[in-house]
Amino acid sequence: MALKISKEKKEVLIYTTRDYKIRGYVHILTNSRLSDSLDIMAKQSQFLPVTDAVIVFPDGTRKEVRFLLIRVSSIDLLIQVEE
Repeated sequence: MALKISKEKKEVLIYTTRDYKIRGYVHILTNSRLSDSLDIMAKQSQFLPVTDAVIVFPDGTRKEVRFLLIRVSSIDLLIQVEE
């Protein structure tokens, strides 16, 4: 029997150490703060899963992907997009 944990999508904007800009969704525990959930995820894995992402490359080209893993150590800035 699988244990289902209730999560909610938060839209974020991520800037990386290699000048990539990524806009997409992270899934965090329902009714928790983004910073707390990200801290827990970073302790469990070296990668942050992002869904429905748009990647803007340093040369300005764009690519849409449904799923992306970002190495936590390569994140310079992560901002929650206000709804």
